[in-house]
Amino acid sequence: MANISNIHMSTRTQVVLRIAAALLGGYAFTWGFIALGMASLFAAGMPFHDAEHLTGILAFLVFLGVFLWAFAAHSLSRVWLVLAGGGVLMAATASLLQAGMT
Repeated sequence: MANISNIHMSTRTQVVLRIAAALLGGYAFTWGFIALGMASLFAAGMPFHDAEHLTGILAFLVFLGVFLWAFAAHSLSRVWLVLAGGGVLMAATASLLQAGMT
């Protein structure tokens, strides 16, 4: 009987970690996407508010995609690496791009 409760606890923990990855990691990834998208489009000559609105609209689709992927992916560590790492990488790239525009 103890093994069954441990299995359920492990499953519950996995679900909680997937939810956290989908929400927090998805938010970080989407925020990085918006930052990089806005900086790139503005650097390419698009007016600021047009770039802001376009990336904001696309961000809904990006968040939906990464949210669903967080539950479909086999490896939870890969999910965290891609979402959090990708978000940080895109945000850092956007920051460098913005610094180069001034």
